[in-house]
Amino acid sequence: MHNKYQNQIKTVLLISCLFLLITGCSSTPKTAREGAARQDEYTTIGQIMTVHAPKEFTLLDNKDVLSADGLYYATWVIGNSIPYENSDGDTVDLYDAQLYLLASETKDEKDAEKNRQAWLASAEDNYSIHTTDTITCNGQSYTVISYDCVSEDSPYEHGVSALGVHDNNAVCAELTCTKDFEGDLTTLLTDFLDNCQYTQ
Repeated sequence: MHNKYQNQIKTVLLISCLFLLITGCSSTPKTAREGAARQDEYTTIGQIMTVHAPKEFTLLDNKDVLSADGLYYATWVIGNSIPYENSDGDTVDLYDAQLYLLASETKDEKDAEKNRQAWLASAEDNYSIHTTDTITCNGQSYTVISYDCVSEDSPYEHGVSALGVHDNNAVCAELTCTKDFEGDLTTLLTDFLDNCQYTQ
């Protein structure tokens, strides 16, 4: 019973973290871009994966959000930024497009799939989904959804997300953009995932 209760708490924390990511920009120190890794370097996400982001993407942040619970996220941006007041009244940088990578380590593949399903259900509750598909990038299979961002708290208009399970890890990569962004989100996200390497 105790383990079941702990798992329920962990799932709620994972979903809560995803809500924080999908409702808009977060406040990030300006030194994040200055201290970002060069494009020829790999970004490590916990013990789960490494990312060699394509040249369009600039690393903005990489955090062990709830590392004790095996949860990690990183953020990349595309284009220029403008000041934007978020729902908390804070002024943050709003970029043309932003990619969130959320990854979790669990005890087995079954729990990883539960996290993936929870993230997918969260997306279905918070987005107006247009399409659902399956793609394979660098040998890894993902469920891909495209959607409109309908939350009044989000500065982004539409996006595309990929959700997958690799061994005991669940991964969600979410690329959203503003109304005037001209890039093809599915192509950009696929290229990004083709440059992700799982470490296990």
